[in-house]
Amino acid sequence: MNSFNSTDRYIRRMKRPRSLVCGVAAMMADKFDWSCLWTRVVWAIAVIMNPALGLLAYFVLALILPKWEAKV
Repeated sequence: MNSFNSTDRYIRRMKRPRSLVCGVAAMMADKFDWSCLWTRVVWAIAVIMNPALGLLAYFVLALILPKWEAKV
C-alpha cells in the first residue's frame, strides 16, 4: 500500500507544470499545449536511449525556449 502511495505522489509531481531541473519539458508542454507528464516521459526516454545527445538538446533548449515565442 505504501509503494502505491509513493507512485501516486510521483505521478502527481510529474503532471505538475513546475520545473524539474531546468523546466524544459514543462515549457515545451506549455508552449505546444502538450501533456506535461508525457512530455517528461519522452524526455526521460530520450536521455536514457542517448544520454549525450539527449542532455545536449535539453540544455540547449533550456537556453533557447525562454527567449523563443511561438508565432500565433
